Amino acid sequence: MLRRWYLFAALLFMASAGVRAQVCTSQGLRTAAQAERATAQGNKTAARLLLQRAYEECQLSPVVLRKIADVYDALGETGQAQVYRNQAKRIESPDLQFDQRPVTPAEPGGALEDTSYVREKWAIVVGITHFKNPAMDLRFAAKDATDFAAMLTDPSIGRFRNDPQHVKLLTDEKATVEGIRTAINEIARDSRKEDLVVMYFSSHGTSAGSDIAADEGKSGYIVAYNTEPQNLYATAFPMDELKRVVDTRIKAARIIAFMDTCYSGGFRGSGGGKALELGVSTDSIARIAQGKGRIVIASSRSSEQSWESAGYQNSYFTHYLIEAMKKSSGKLTVTQLFTELQRSVPKAVMQEKKAQQNPVMSPEGKNINIVLGTATD
Repeated sequence: MLRRWYLFAALLFMASAGVRAQVCTSQGLRTAAQAERATAQGNKTAARLLLQRAYEECQLSPVVLRKIADVYDALGETGQAQVYRNQAKRIESPDLQFDQRPVTPAEPGGALEDTSYVREKWAIVVGITHFKNPAMDLRFAAKDATDFAAMLTDPSIGRFRNDPQHVKLLTDEKATVEGIRTAINEIARDSRKEDLVVMYFSSHGTSAGSDIAADEGKSGYIVAYNTEPQNLYATAFPMDELKRVVDTRIKAARIIAFMDTCYSGGFRGSGGGKALELGVSTDSIARIAQGKGRIVIASSRSSEQSWESAGYQNSYFTHYLIEAMKKSSGKLTVTQLFTELQRSVPKAVMQEKKAQQNPVMSPEGKNINIVLGTATD
């Protein structure tokens, strides 16, 4: 009799769960349909807000996630669409979540990176709160870098060697253009093809439009401690140079760059934003990411501001990046890590700053099976 009662209770629970799932799916699809109508009417801002609501209403329904992806495609945001399609696949195949096994390619020809052997791991971590020109000062960029480096060297998360030769932390006055080039050169000297290199920058960024060069020679820049805004070529670190470094100087087959650099607005901005003029363009990021094993994750789109949080004492991007690594014990693939950022950063910034901030990854639409926290052999 007791056995029958357990069976009945189990069936009742399953039926109840099924009803809840149906209600959730129906509500999520209705909201996604509203987003589709807003898209057709040209109201992209309303469409994005509705898509976020649809996700919050039913984030575990593959049907809803694929509908959200379809609407993002209609918005022309194919990278965002792929994020939701990947999540739908992971829900349908839960054994692929948060581990190091190969994941299914996002689309025919999708890239899978070999994680079978990492000889050694290296990182250059740059964050600048106080600049030589105090008009450019930020609030938490140096702390962003310090916290990110601590996560990398945590033996239960990042599993990088706790050694300044392996994790080169440059903050404030140490993060000059010369200091950045020296750190990169040392990693280029010591790293090999079988290695993993991580680059992290928390500072201002400028667009190619800020450069006085002719159109074909214009470059975006990462702002260093000693950068003079009117003399970027001589005093800032060019994005084109970063591409050359990745292509020709660093021998490691796997290079991941995190760009918590900032975009629209004035120097300090109001309400905790980080920016010089318009920011490092999506095109610049894509050029750096060209080639197998080269990945760039940026904190926001080129048209958006990248925000700092007084509550977290970090930028939103860096806070959620570190949190995702902690929660997974460093075992997320790059694609899974990016998916977590896409879920958390836009929602938090919209709630607290009433602004759009959407992390981007290049290359788009690929499953990158590199794991930051992988142990070295």
